[in-house]
Amino acid sequence: SGFLREVRFSSFLCRLCENVALWLTAQAARSLPATAMPILPQPFSHVPSMPLRLGSIGVSRPTRHLAPLGRQLTRGRPRPTARRVWEDAASFCSDPLVSCVGWAALISGMTILRVATMDDDRHTPRAFLKRKRQLGSTQAGNSPIVCLGDSITRGNLSADWVSSLRDDWQGLVLNAGVNMQCSQNIQQRIDEVIACKPSHVTVLVGTNDLKAALSPIEGFMYQVFGDLAEVPSLETYEKTLTDIKHRLLQAGAHVALVSPPVLGEDIQSEANQRAAEFAAVVRKVAESNAEGEQCTYLPLFEQTYSACEALPSGRPYSGMNFFAWCCLLCWDMHVLQRDLADIQKERNLGVTVDLVHLGPNAAKDLADMVHGFLRSSQLETARFVPPTAGFEMGMLRR
Repeated sequence: SGFLREVRFSSFLCRLCENVALWLTAQAARSLPATAMPILPQPFSHVPSMPLRLGSIGVSRPTRHLAPLGRQLTRGRPRPTARRVWEDAASFCSDPLVSCVGWAALISGMTILRVATMDDDRHTPRAFLKRKRQLGSTQAGNSPIVCLGDSITRGNLSADWVSSLRDDWQGLVLNAGVNMQCSQNIQQRIDEVIACKPSHVTVLVGTNDLKAALSPIEGFMYQVFGDLAEVPSLETYEKTLTDIKHRLLQAGAHVALVSPPVLGEDIQSEANQRAAEFAAVVRKVAESNAEGEQCTYLPLFEQTYSACEALPSGRPYSGMNFFAWCCLLCWDMHVLQRDLADIQKERNLGVTVDLVHLGPNAAKDLADMVHGFLRSSQLETARFVPPTAGFEMGMLRR
C-alpha cells in the first residue's frame, strides 16, 4: 500500500508539473512579440495546432501548442512559424529560467515525496515483528508500548514526541505513525499493532479526517491517495475510533485515546470549532464503558487550545498556507537541519510549525501526558488533570 501511495503521489506531481509548464509556455507566447522569437527549420513548421484547456490551474481559455514530432498532418491552417516556436516543448525546455524552475520543482517534489513516505526502520511494529521472527521467541516482559497515529505521531514533519518518550521511559517504545493517514487507514493496519502484543497503546488520529471534512478537495485527495471507501467524516470517525478502541482492548492492551490538536491557531475559526467536535467524539468514545471496557482520555486538543488563547494573535488554518509551509518544512528539517523553535518563531507561530504539526512545546506537553498515562496505567481509580482555560481537562481512567 505504501508503494502504491508513492506511485499515485508521483503521478500527481508529474501531472502538476506538466500543467504548470504548459501554462508558462502559453504566458511566454502571449507576452513576447513575434519578431523576438527564433525561427525553426522548415520540417517543423507545418504542425497542426491543438486546443488545450487548463482550467484546473487558472487558464480558462484554450491555448495552442505544437503536436509531438512525427505526428501526421491532418487538418488546420498553420499559424506563423514564430508563434509556434515558443509553444514547442523543446524550445521551451531550453530556456535557462524555465530549466531552473523546473529542476527546482522536481527536486522539491522528490524531497517532499521522500519525507512523506519514509519510515523509521528501527522502531516500527514491522521492524519489531521482523526481529521477533528472527529471534524465534521473546522474553517475558518485552511487550512494547505502541504510539499509533498519523504524521503528528510519525514526527518527521514536526517535533518528535515519541522519541522524547522513548528517551525518558524505560521500555520499548514503537512508533506506528504514518504520514497522510486517516482513521480508516489506522483501522486497516491495526492487526500489525495487535501482533506486537503491546502492553500500552496510544491512539492519536483525526487531524486528516478533520481536514477532509472541512474541504471537499482535501477529502477527495485523502480518499484517492489513502484508497478509502468513502470520504472521512465525523460520523465515520466515531465509528472507526470505537472499533479501534474495542480491538485493542480485546487484545489486552492499556489504551489511551488522544484528541487531535488545534487546526490553525485562531481559536475562533471554523476549523477549530470543528476540531472541538472531533475532540468531543474522542472523549465520548474514551469514556464509554460498554462491556466493562476501560480506556484513558488524553486532552491534547484542550491543551493546545489553551496555549493558543495565550497567543497575542492566532493565524487561521489555510490549506494553501499549510501546503507551502509543509513543503518548506521538509527542506528546513531534513536538508538544512534547522531547529524547529527557530522555524516556529520565524513564522510567528506559537503551538504548531505549519498550522497542523506540533511545535516543540506542544510536543513536550503531549509526551508528558503520555508519560503520566504510563505511570498511572496500573491504578484502578480515576486521575484528573486540573481544568485549563474553560475546558475540563481530564485524564480519565474508568
